[in-house]
Amino acid sequence: MKYCYLILVVFIFLSSNTMAKTVQLVIPGPSAPFKVRNPFIEDLLHMIFAKQGLSLDLQYASEQLTQGRALRELNNDGIIDITWSVSTKERELSLNAIEIPLYQGFIGWRVFIINKEKQTAFSNVKKLTQLKELLAVQRFDWPDYHIFLANDLPVDGSLAFSKMFKAVESGLADYFPRSVLEAKRDIDSVNSSQLGIEKTILLKYPSSYYFFVGKHNSDLAQTIEQGFKLVLADGSYQLLFQQYFGSALASLNIKQRKVFVLDNPLLVK
Repeated sequence: MKYCYLILVVFIFLSSNTMAKTVQLVIPGPSAPFKVRNPFIEDLLHMIFAKQGLSLDLQYASEQLTQGRALRELNNDGIIDITWSVSTKERELSLNAIEIPLYQGFIGWRVFIINKEKQTAFSNVKKLTQLKELLAVQRFDWPDYHIFLANDLPVDGSLAFSKMFKAVESGLADYFPRSVLEAKRDIDSVNSSQLGIEKTILLKYPSSYYFFVGKHNSDLAQTIEQGFKLVLADGSYQLLFQQYFGSALASLNIKQRKVFVLDNPLLVK
């Protein structure tokens, strides 16, 4: 009887210890046309916590959140715990930024989603000023929108994410700038015979993409930073990055593209 009791006590202890090692985080949910918010980020988060002996339970927020609102909600309890975004001076002042770049700077390398019928117009662009004759689409609450404005490039910021593809497809806009890490996934997801990735131009601007948590959530920030450093040190981050983005980067023929460099006035100096 005592032996059975001892087994029960050990089982309860191990069970409670296992439960204590599970961390639940609420993150923003996916936007159409995607079914998963960001598979690379979700796998990276699981890896970051696993390196510290923690099991991660990711849950999507019950409400649909734009990028801007997701960042604002971090300082409020109960909606989300963490998000990820391009860094700006304002965001780093108001939130806890984990200052390790998520995408090695590639988020500021932009190619265009276009209607395939307009490829000739883009092939004829020889200098940045010629892009001023064409209309881009970005969300008004994305830093990229303000970067385009600061560089005098026409941009419409009024559309929802899913509507941007339709705008380009229909000719209401000329191009949808996307990072070299996002463009192929976008094209595969929208499944449009009319849309494609423009073949000749690469925009570059300095950009850092970080995890952000609320100002009050310093323990979570520290846990993520420690785990991120571990996956960088043992090479598992690099393997994950290559798994997700290696073939997409190779397919874009980056070295053969015309490169135009934009200023980014939003970065922390």
